[in-house]
Amino acid sequence: METTVDRKLGSRIKKTQEGVREREAKYSEEGLEMELKVLMIGMDGVKAETFERGWTPFLKSLIDNGSRLMLKEDLISRGWSEIMTGKHAIETGALYEGPVADGTLTWTDKFKLGDIPGLGTRIKPLWQMLNERGYRVGVMNVPTTYPAPEVDGFFVSGGGGGGPVSQEAGAEQCHPKGLENWLHDMGYIVDERMPSLLAEKGLYAPTAFFDRLEEMNQKRTEAFIDLANRYETDFGFIVYKSSPVTTETLLPPELEKRSAGQKGVNHDFIAAAESFYQKLDQKIESLVKAFPRAEVLLVSDHSMATCRFFVNANTFLVQKGLQIPSSGRRGLFDTIKSFKHLLPYSIKQRLKKNPRIKSAYQSMVTFDPSKTKAFSLTFSNGAHGIYVNDEHRFGGPVSESSVDEVADQIVSGFNAHTVSKQHGFLAYRRPDGNGEVASKFPDVVLDLPDGYQTSNRYSDFVTKAPLQSKALDLRDMKKDPRTVGKAHEPLVVCATGDWLVKAGERVSDLTVVYQHLLNALPPRSH
Repeated sequence: METTVDRKLGSRIKKTQEGVREREAKYSEEGLEMELKVLMIGMDGVKAETFERGWTPFLKSLIDNGSRLMLKEDLISRGWSEIMTGKHAIETGALYEGPVADGTLTWTDKFKLGDIPGLGTRIKPLWQMLNERGYRVGVMNVPTTYPAPEVDGFFVSGGGGGGPVSQEAGAEQCHPKGLENWLHDMGYIVDERMPSLLAEKGLYAPTAFFDRLEEMNQKRTEAFIDLANRYETDFGFIVYKSSPVTTETLLPPELEKRSAGQKGVNHDFIAAAESFYQKLDQKIESLVKAFPRAEVLLVSDHSMATCRFFVNANTFLVQKGLQIPSSGRRGLFDTIKSFKHLLPYSIKQRLKKNPRIKSAYQSMVTFDPSKTKAFSLTFSNGAHGIYVNDEHRFGGPVSESSVDEVADQIVSGFNAHTVSKQHGFLAYRRPDGNGEVASKFPDVVLDLPDGYQTSNRYSDFVTKAPLQSKALDLRDMKKDPRTVGKAHEPLVVCATGDWLVKAGERVSDLTVVYQHLLNALPPRSH
């Protein structure tokens, strides 16, 4: 039965689609090309409140005057992949990190779009859907999209997720072929992250650090505007990935210390960050003004929050008799971890790029695999759930038929735990999913407040993480302090209209962005 909400949503969709057709007809009558219809601007690691510091007046005006959705990411499923495919990781396998599930405890943080089962048939990326509907697309710097797919329009892959994190674009990162040469000539920078900024270039001074990030953003903005016009694109998607998330990985604790009147504040870093955001604001303004008739969407994959507590789910599992610790493994793990911090940063980064060494480190465990019924591995700074150590996926002692029973035991025990109640923790079973990648998703999801970081670094169930008294020093990043982690609320703002989605199923995560775009851009008549 059609509800009032359904009728209102249908009316909004119809009005939006009619508006698109009217503008197309008007431009056709006047002999003009239709300009960009939708401009989606992505910024990694931010939320709406990021732009309330007084540094970004244009972005704040877009957010204040736009329509904002309040979503909550589980931080296990990759947010950019949800936007690209309209599907959660339970269907795509797009995890920040997870098991290979080949009968061992081998772990990986690698993922690229091509890993999705049924890609192009059962699951169609946004650009494929829009091409099939008759729209030309321009996509730049979206993570995990290496190698660049062939599209009607242009495509420049972002770094990471299995693809190279490099400064210069290679042939496989670009469509059409040869575009990489033009990008090289105009000085385009694919990616710059802390390893390259610090270990390779030694940019430890805040001004030099942010100058390089600003140069990357400047070239990206120029390249996108030029290519979007050259290829006469209807839909544009540009992501500023590394620059904002790198900033938000370092900045929040310094701002909090300054606000509280504490000592040990790096005021030069804050000033350089303010200048960086002012310039990013100007880039966004130039983008929007370059395409004045486009609907503007602002999105991110997650936000960032200062770490207040570390949470070790394995400690809870040991308390419940579901995990048997191994002192020898713990000692080896701690020894390697301590030794790692003695290595020069540049050597550590080279070792991390060796897949065999990285895989061996990530697959190390501190428990007896043959006797342990459940575990949590935590190598990235995202959220981490709990896996039942069954015989099929991990070679563990739990039979496949007993997985649900053990998982239910974990959920009830975790939620009833005094510490969980004190801190507002919640455990729940993984979302429904029967596909070939669903088994790689944690059996139990841990919903922790922002500022709580799942980590096996400390032995207590919950360990307080006070703000560092020492001022931020970029040279200390080699110690990987993890003072900031991913937070649940992404930026999701339609700056120039209404969201064409309704409350209900799947409006809690970023898959709604995909659904909105399909509602806003109906199939063209030929």
